[in-house]
Amino acid sequence: MALTMMGSSVSSSSSITKSFVSLSIKQKRPKKNWFQVRSVAAPAEAVSEFEEMASGTKRKYYMLGGKGGVGKTSCAASLAVKFANNGHPTLVVSTDPAHSLSDSFAQDLTGGTLVPVEGPDSPLFALEINPDKAREEFRSATKIGGGTGVKDFMDGMGLGVLAEQLGELKLGELLDTPPPGLDEALAISKVMQFLDSEEYKMFTRIVFDTAPTGHTLRLLSLPDFLEASIGKMLKLRQKIASATSAIKSVFGQEQTKQDASDKLEKLRERMIKVRDLFRDADSTEFVIVTIPTVMAISESSRLHASLKKENVLVKRLIVNQILPPSASDCKFCAMKRKDQSRALDMVRTDSELSSLTLMESPLVDVEIRGVPALQFMGDIVWK
Repeated sequence: MALTMMGSSVSSSSSITKSFVSLSIKQKRPKKNWFQVRSVAAPAEAVSEFEEMASGTKRKYYMLGGKGGVGKTSCAASLAVKFANNGHPTLVVSTDPAHSLSDSFAQDLTGGTLVPVEGPDSPLFALEINPDKAREEFRSATKIGGGTGVKDFMDGMGLGVLAEQLGELKLGELLDTPPPGLDEALAISKVMQFLDSEEYKMFTRIVFDTAPTGHTLRLLSLPDFLEASIGKMLKLRQKIASATSAIKSVFGQEQTKQDASDKLEKLRERMIKVRDLFRDADSTEFVIVTIPTVMAISESSRLHASLKKENVLVKRLIVNQILPPSASDCKFCAMKRKDQSRALDMVRTDSELSSLTLMESPLVDVEIRGVPALQFMGDIVWK
């Protein structure tokens, strides 16, 4: 069923009409058919999906992920706007190193701090984590060396073996050439740090716009790896502390070392929280976003299998950019529609995806940018 919006047909939603006037080019308004958006009607089983997402009191984290270029950011931003308009103080966070939340909201959200988003009924804040700053914080917390003077003195006391053990961790290599998922893990741990403070306990819904599939899969195992590595480092620090406490005093670095150890311990605790957050089905849900192509559906199937293996709850699958119905198709559109139909059939028969609730999102004829557009998209997708 196609939905056609005209100036005379949207009186029941004056806010949407008013909002979308700002999206059009400044020109005289035609008498008829001044704005047109087509959409595919949501399937019957998805009608009460958003009510379930909004009414619960325990599940507050929603992570949207999938293949690159499928519209994860638009879906995440529209869900955040929908939550805010339904009474939930909401935070939407981009953990994708290639941020696009600012573009989606048409508002500068850079800087690594929470920025209020203008427009929704309830408080909505957005955050783009600066991966360079997060990585530098991690780097400073994990530095081992205390300067060549201390190292030379340690060698002279026969403690060179410990220094070699520290080098074997090769954490410096990890930081210089970080694996996919490290930026995202640091970003999510940074969010957990924010949420530990009283100032941010107001949020009842937190939406994550995550990095593409490959990063997400690495992220699932990364907290375990980092937590184990940090644990080894802390033990080694304790050995050094007990053997060289007098040397630290001589070089005036006792406090610096203690501060570094404290930072490392806090980071380790946050990594454990990230790992547990992903796997807590009561508080967190992962929503897969894809498009109706055979390649994208196949990747989504593998993603779900990996998430299930890691005990990450997945209940919903959004298929984005579906061509709306048309009475007359050009040859290109007809072929495209046929390909999309084949991909949607794959979803319904795939062993990994068929059990998920299918939520269809149309390909629209305007750019989804700004709160009004996101509100409109949210009303179509999140039903």
